[in-house]
Order: sequence, then structure tokens, then C-alpha cells
Amino acid sequence: MEDYFLLQWMVAVSMRLPPGPRCDHARLNWDDHVEQLLHEGKFAREYRMSLPACEELISLLAPTLQRVEWNSRGREPIRVEHIVALGLRALGGGRLQDLRHIIGSSLSAAYQAFDDFVNAINTSPDFDINFPQSNKAWQEVNDGFTAKSSDGIMQGCVGAIDGYFQRIQTPSKSEVGNVVSYYSGHYESHGVNCQACVRSDLSFMYFGVVAPGSTNDNISYPLAAGLRDTIESLPPGLYCVADAAYTLQENLLIPFTGVDRNDVAHDAFNFYMSQLRIRVEMAFGRLTNKFRILKGSMVGSLDRITAIIMACARLHNYIIQMGGGDGSVVEEDGNVDDDATIADEPSAPLGMAYLPVVPNEDWEEIEGMSYARAAIVDYLRANNYQRPLYNLERKRNELLVTSPNSDLEWESEYISPS
Repeated sequence: MEDYFLLQWMVAVSMRLPPGPRCDHARLNWDDHVEQLLHEGKFAREYRMSLPACEELISLLAPTLQRVEWNSRGREPIRVEHIVALGLRALGGGRLQDLRHIIGSSLSAAYQAFDDFVNAINTSPDFDINFPQSNKAWQEVNDGFTAKSSDGIMQGCVGAIDGYFQRIQTPSKSEVGNVVSYYSGHYESHGVNCQACVRSDLSFMYFGVVAPGSTNDNISYPLAAGLRDTIESLPPGLYCVADAAYTLQENLLIPFTGVDRNDVAHDAFNFYMSQLRIRVEMAFGRLTNKFRILKGSMVGSLDRITAIIMACARLHNYIIQMGGGDGSVVEEDGNVDDDATIADEPSAPLGMAYLPVVPNEDWEEIEGMSYARAAIVDYLRANNYQRPLYNLERKRNELLVTSPNSDLEWESEYISPS
């Protein structure tokens, strides 16, 4: 029997083929690549930011992403430029199977480089998302929103908040426990609820993945402790704006719904508030269109998915801070921003560019009170302000394309820009 096993081993060894020659992966020549993209005018399209912004990003991440040269198995090490290029293009919607040629590596090494890039973004204090830390900074935020309000009607706004639904693969029971809570019947997909608060320039002052996908905004908002505590601590006269899926509070204003909208002053308030609230919708639209990885159903562990979403939000802020503009959609005054790159999301209601969180069947409006909202309504009524005719015409056109039996008829109360 021992001779038999020995014979088997000898046959197996003799049949083992000798290893072939090792393939030497070639790295992307970054300098030549940049020169070509600049010549074609496509660098910003490929990398979601300008070349100066990308060079600064490489500089900021270099201490974290720098590889040890003598550990490289190729003729040259993987440079920081390669990792950043792969990371940005993957967040932009590219597949790592295709992008691995940028760094000239195996697929597993490409995944590792991408994870290193995401972790570097999320751990660097240069990309932190914070509320203003001084009275002067809060005043600047307030001035920005006042400038967006026609006739300066809404003078106390310091933020616009909303939530959006990010599709994910079905999470494992060992990871989340209650898998059903992550399923949204409206979008027929598993997902997570993200909450955000933005400035008028569309940059985030708060962003977090806070709840399972079946959770509506009214419940998710208290779970975002940093967001809730900041808004509730605002001094009298200052407030944030949100849609009607939230609860009216003194420092959190929402539009009038149902029959209350029939009042001319209430309808006018909804219009003027929508000029500010649309900023968070524009921010979500820009985020999901710039980083197309968010467009599909994200794959991976919940921790990894959360890390990728947060990295996108942090880079969104960085691009704006580096002069990337404040969005590209139609404004309430009818003008269009110069860089029309935000496209509709086919599965989103009313042609939005992202998937808003819509109230489920368990949502119930809770009576609230806000002296700030009442004061604004009184001012509008006393000065005979009404919704502009061009906006009424647009709303009429929206209703014409909405079927009487469609869910969009009630959803428009919560998520329509008007």
C-alpha cells in the first residue's frame, strides 16, 4: 500500500507542468496620460475634477498611499498617481477588472489599491465634513442661503437637509441581523438611508449613512445625532429647511401639505422655501452623477459600502472647495447653470437625479409648531406675495404628465422641488 501511494505521488509530480515565465505588468505612464487627456480636453470628465485639484489630491494622500519601492514585483513601483487614478475612476463607475491596467497589477492588487484609496480619503482630516465652527462661518452659510432666496424672504436659513436611498446588495443575516429592514418596497431593492445637510454651494456640512433602507426620514433624522443636536441648538431665528417627510420644529421648517396648500400665503411659503430646499436635492444629484458607483446596487460588506459612500461625499466637498462649482441644474429663477452634467435617474420619481427616501405606509405626520414659519407666512400674507406665474405653469405641466392613479401624485408633496 505504501508503494502504491508513493507511485501515485511520483505520477502526480511528473505530470505537474513547470511554471511559465512571470508576466511583468506595465504601469500607466501618468505624465503621458495626463498630456493626452489635456490635449483632448477630457481630464475633468475622466477624473471628476480639474488637473490642479487632482494634483493637490495626490499630494494630500501621498503620505498614506506611498508604496515601498523595494516591495514592488514590477520593474517600477505602484505610484500614488496610479492609486489615485484607479480610485477616482472606480468611484466614477469604472470596473476594477478594466481599470487594473492603470496600475499594471493583478485584480486582487487592484482591489487592495482601491480599498487603500477609500481608506486614505476617510481617515485624512483634510476631507472631514463638519458644521461651521464659528459665528462668522455660520453667518457666511446664512448669507449664502439668503442670496438664493428671491427678495431675501428666507433670511434665517443655515442649512437644507434631506435623505436619499442608496441601493445595496442583500446584506447577510450575520452582518445586519434584520435583513428585511434594509428592503425598500418602493424601489424593490435593499438599501441604506443616508442623511445630509448642505450649504448653499452644495457642499455637505453633515453626511452619514444612518439607517436601513426601509426607514423613512422622520425616523432616520433622530438617529443622526450630530445633525439633530446641531439643528436643535440653533439660536431663535435660525433654521434649516427640509421636505414634508420630517417633523416641523422651531429650527426645522417644512412645507405645507394637503389642503393647507390652498392658502395663497402657505403656497407662497412653499415656493420660497423650495428655492433653498432644492440645494440639498441638487447636491445629491451632483454626488450621484459625479460618482457613478452610487448609481447601481453596491456590492460588498456593509462596512465597505458605507466607507465608499462616505469617500464619495468627502470628495464631493473637496471638489467644490477646489473651485468645482456649485451644481448644474435648473434654478428656481429659470436659469440654467453653465455645466449641464446632471442627468435624470430613470427609477427616481419626477425626473430626479438620485433616489429620494419616500414615506412608507407607516409614515404619519406629527403636528409641530414653528414661530419662524408663522412669521414668514404672516409677512408673505401682509405683502401679498404669491407663487410666480412661471412656477405655476411648471407645476401645471408636472400634473399633466402625472397619471391620476400614479404614486407620483402623493409623492410630489414630499420630494418635488416645488
